[in-house]
Amino acid sequence: MAWIILLAILIVSYYFIIKSNSKITEKYFSLLSLVFAALTILPILSESFSFILKLSFFLPFVFGVLGIVLGWLGIKGDLRISLIGLNVLALGFYFIVFLMATVGFQEP
Repeated sequence: MAWIILLAILIVSYYFIIKSNSKITEKYFSLLSLVFAALTILPILSESFSFILKLSFFLPFVFGVLGIVLGWLGIKGDLRISLIGLNVLALGFYFIVFLMATVGFQEP
């Protein structure tokens, strides 16, 4: 499952970011925003990427916020809205999982 997500990220980054007619710094910001969105989602979906959670349980929150900031500085237009939306959804998904893990599964 994780490899399919990584393949989709590579395809999106090639066709929508690298092939766009924009400044090179905006392309880098957009690519980094997409990478940070993947780093927020992948530790939850795959055990092979759980090394991120072993470093810190709060690290995907940092990745999500960095992805939103870099998406805001990236390529303008629909791609900016998509990158910010993807990072917000990934951050919200991780926040729900975080709350379930820390508060929801405690015994009374």
